[in-house]
Amino acid sequence: ERNAFGAIAIRVQPGDAEVLIDGEPWEGPDTERLIVQLPEGEHRIEIRKEGFSSYTSTIRVRRGETTALNVSLTRE
Repeated sequence: ERNAFGAIAIRVQPGDAEVLIDGEPWEGPDTERLIVQLPEGEHRIEIRKEGFSSYTSTIRVRRGETTALNVSLTRE
């Protein structure tokens, strides 16, 4: 189905961390709070910043729903 989309709302600390979705860098105006529309199914989220431990997770997106993801990177 063509409109089988959902969204993830990602909050990241620190706000200038790099966000990758399915291996693609996500360039938003403000990475501290991103809302990303994605096709239904599983997506790999990676968040990284120099000097911090990286965060990696697989998120399941359901159509018509917004999944919240709050990430605080910890210093290495």
